This record gives sequence, structure tokens and C-alpha cells, in this order.
Amino acid sequence: MLTVETFPKLQVLLAEHNLDGWLLFDFRGSNPIARAVLGDGIIGTRRVYVLIPRSGVPLALIHEIDAELWNAWPDEWGKSVWVAERSLHQVLAFHLQGLRVAVDTSPRGASPYLDCVPAGAFEQLKQIDCKLLPSVDLVTRFLSVWTTEECDSHERAAAKLAEIAEDTMRRVRVALAAGAPVTEYDVIRAIRQAFDQAGLETEGTPSVCFGANAARNHYRPTESGCARIVPGEVLLVDLWAKEPGGIYADQTWMASIGPPSERDAALWTVVRDARDAALGLLIERVRNRKPVTGADVDWAARRVIAEAGWEGHIASRTGHSIDRFGLHGFGPPIDGTETRDERLLIPGVGFSVEPGIYIKGQTGVRSEVNAYVTANDVVVTPRSYQKYLTII
Repeated sequence: MLTVETFPKLQVLLAEHNLDGWLLFDFRGSNPIARAVLGDGIIGTRRVYVLIPRSGVPLALIHEIDAELWNAWPDEWGKSVWVAERSLHQVLAFHLQGLRVAVDTSPRGASPYLDCVPAGAFEQLKQIDCKLLPSVDLVTRFLSVWTTEECDSHERAAAKLAEIAEDTMRRVRVALAAGAPVTEYDVIRAIRQAFDQAGLETEGTPSVCFGANAARNHYRPTESGCARIVPGEVLLVDLWAKEPGGIYADQTWMASIGPPSERDAALWTVVRDARDAALGLLIERVRNRKPVTGADVDWAARRVIAEAGWEGHIASRTGHSIDRFGLHGFGPPIDGTETRDERLLIPGVGFSVEPGIYIKGQTGVRSEVNAYVTANDVVVTPRSYQKYLTII
């Protein structure tokens, strides 16, 4: 978040990218990037612009109605209060004239995560004699690069999550061996209890999907509407959690209830190999100091699935950003499928790697790990991740 302490760091980033400033726009919390930079407490009910300059101090252009909400804005920073729209645009023109300014847009809508300024507001800004450039690299470096402490927190959460996943599979095995009924919802409830015992926080509920439900990406079983786990199909367990104030870990583990069918065994092998191909490319590029994008990694996984004849059953990109702002962060995703996000995977960014094959009405298979980039390597979490399909 932008503070007196973090402002100099942002000025350095502006200089490195040859930018004179970063212009943030928001209307009633509509821009999540602005909210992440400025904080939840200083965005009001009218349009607001904040200019973060390479030299000088930040300037907030706020409406009279919202002025009293900005008590957290440092006294030494600038504040311009407007009432009439004409005054707002005059002040904007005065301060932006001739500058190279970053704004939260994505040319041609390539990445919806970064396309946060409405077309009308952008058209107004284009009438000013200034150069408007995408803020994508600032977003990555200011919002999504993990600190050393955040890397450590993520690794601890990832280790706990892997233990919980493996213990969950063991509990299902024991219950089924004893002839006890087990449902998807029973497994979810056990995972939530394990999170509480481990001191982990989460959002939503774990995704536990049996058989054909594993092909439903937004399927969420309930106590009254869930499948019973019985021999003959695969079980997909997707769970995510973090330490309080930490970085999320997000993993998917797979099991076959009884010996897997020839189809399910083959699908697991393809998905695992796609995951490992993605990680292999990523690690090779980073270790050899070669540039790599999320699209490169996505295509490496997708190629394995396509060559095995399952490309028509890919339902999504290979991975999403993870940062301090949430499970799905602002950084570069592992995606050359859904978006055209061309940001490099730079040191400090983290993400999931989770290729999958989804056959509607039949089955779904996914393997998910996380990774973050260091100066000359890649750390994959959990350190011991699934290599073989678990047989229950």
C-alpha cells in the first residue's frame, strides 16, 4: 500500500520504467488496483484521481463530498478538492501536461485483471496532451512481488496444506475400509477443521469433487447436495489456505477410489507430465537467466495435453497469480490461453501451476502446485508434491 515509507520505492520504479507518474482512477471501489495501492479507507462515493509522481509528492483529486473521508492522507502530500467536473479536468490537464503517465488499462482488453479504467474516463484523459501507458509493470513490482517473510510464510502454509491433504486421503481410506459412508461434504468439513487446528485462514470452502463432479470447475457440494465416495472413480481435492497476514498456498491432490480405470490412469499421467513440463521450462529459463512469461509456461503444459489428444478438454489457463492481496493476485498469471498478459515472471512473483483435463459428465483430473521465482531459481511448493495417483 502507498505510505510515506513505501512512496520512495514507487518513485524508484517510476524512474526505472521512464515514467513521470502513475495516475490512479477509482469510482466507488470499482478499480481493485487503486484500492490495493491506496487502501480501503480512502476511496469514497465520487470519482477520484491520485497522481503518484516520480518527483514531488502524491496529489489526490477528491470531491468535496468525500474530502472528510481522506483523514489518512498524509498532511505533507497534496490534496485538491473539486465540485464541478470542469474543475476536475482543468486540474488534471494542468498536472499531466507533457508527462508520460501510467494508467490501469490493458490495450485491446488483453488482460481483464489490469483493465480497470472505464473507456469513458480513458477517453477524457486522452484529450490531455500527455502520454498514457499501461501500468502493468508497476502493478507487478509494487503489488505482487513477495518479500522474504512472505516467501517463508507461504512455504510454511504449503507444508501444512500438503500434510492436511495427505491426512485427508488417509482418513477417507480408513473410513471406506471400515464400511463407513463418506461424502464430498464430509471431506470438506474435515479439511476445515484441520485448517482451524493448524492456525490457517481461508476464503470460501475447499473443493472436493468425486467422479463426474471433478469436471465441474465451480462445483461446490453442500451437506444436502453432495456425492457419496465409492469405488470406481477419482477424487479431486483442491484446498487453499494461508497463515494470518501471509501468502496463500493452493494445491490440488488426486486419488482413485479403488484401482483406476485405464482412462483415469492415462489422464493422470498426461496431467502430471504437463505440470512437470511447465515447471521444467520455467526452471530452465530462470536458471539460465532467460526471460520467461506466464504464456510460455502455459504453452509448455498445453503442448503435452494436446499431443496426448486431450486439448479439447482443457477448460482454463494453467495457473493464476498469488500475492499478498489474495489467492488470485495482481501479478502475471500462467496464461497464454485466456489472456494476452505479456509480463515477465520476475524474481519475487508467485503463482499456481495447475494443468487439468475435464471431460464433462465423466471425470476431471488436475494437479496443482505453486511456485515463486528467486534471483536465479524457482521454488516449487510443497517441496514434496504428488508424483503418482493415490490409490485408496
